[in-house]
Amino acid sequence: MKILKYLTYSLALMLLLASCDKHEMKFVDNEVVTDMAEFQLHYFEPIANTAANYIDSVFVNGVLYSSVNGSGQLVPYNGVPGGGIGKFFTVKPGDVNFKFYRKGNIVYDQNVNLTKGKQNVIVHDMNIAPIVIDNGYPYQHTSGTPSVATWDTDSLETVKFVNLLYENATTPYPGKLQYQWKNPRTKEWENLGNPVAFGEATERAPILIVKTTHNSSGSCRIDYRILTEDGEVLQVANSGGKMVNYSDYWTGYIGRSYMHFFRGIRTGSPTCAVSQWTSL
Repeated sequence: MKILKYLTYSLALMLLLASCDKHEMKFVDNEVVTDMAEFQLHYFEPIANTAANYIDSVFVNGVLYSSVNGSGQLVPYNGVPGGGIGKFFTVKPGDVNFKFYRKGNIVYDQNVNLTKGKQNVIVHDMNIAPIVIDNGYPYQHTSGTPSVATWDTDSLETVKFVNLLYENATTPYPGKLQYQWKNPRTKEWENLGNPVAFGEATERAPILIVKTTHNSSGSCRIDYRILTEDGEVLQVANSGGKMVNYSDYWTGYIGRSYMHFFRGIRTGSPTCAVSQWTSL
């Protein structure tokens, strides 16, 4: 019996080795190998964020990509695919058709050209083709030359600012906007890219993060403001209808990459604000 058992083990081992030789496993570096257009889809029409305005389903080239029961309902001032960070839909590059359905009716039917790589597709007017913004991938988080004073506390996030501001319910803001952030170490205001007009985006820019808690992954408050072409702080209507200087802040995290979509109506409701979208 022992001999039979050993013969059985030997045969099993020989079969396993033969199987390994036939199906050799190889590992390669993680790299982008797709030739597809990768996109995130955003809805920034200047309307109220209420259930009556939700997009129930999105078709891309006649194929259902997103829905209330699928990868996410498309709501004003947000995007799809939802449910995670760094997710992108894919489609063959070239002329791409987008159809939006609301309560069984087609409310949007437009074409746009998408290219290979990562991009953000933005619908802000139901009668015209969407805006396409390069996503700025790959994301860079190098903080430069380290020093004894900063090697364990300073690092970066990146932010890309997109101007989607409306002056009133039907007219985009006519001027360019300069997005600025306050350096948490120097307390000075710094430009985030160059001024951009409606439908334009800055380059993805590095933002310094100085840890507020030493033994942590790293985060801190970052203040933001927006200047007009005259160098003045942008005036916007608040929830009470009073015109005030625009200001905002977000908690920044080391290693993250964000899109800051500035949307809404400068002089009325829905009031303007930044919608932050986490790319990484």
